[in-house]
Amino acid sequence: MSSDDYVKRIESFLDRHRIDGYRFERRRKHRAVVVAHRGKVTTVIFPLTGSDIRGPRNAVASLRRALGLEMKKGSRS
Repeated sequence: MSSDDYVKRIESFLDRHRIDGYRFERRRKHRAVVVAHRGKVTTVIFPLTGSDIRGPRNAVASLRRALGLEMKKGSRS
């Protein structure tokens, strides 16, 4: 998995939830997405490159939980 896969998946998720206030930051071996939502700033860390095809989906799930957004039944991150 490339970092672009993570970024695309996260951006798609944020667009679906109409969240515009976010930015990506590069760390040493990881990336972070910093999201301003509902009056607070949330940071979620994800790898620069992952070895697992589930990585981008797991990153979105972590972001969803951190933002307190419920997943609708039957839908996927």
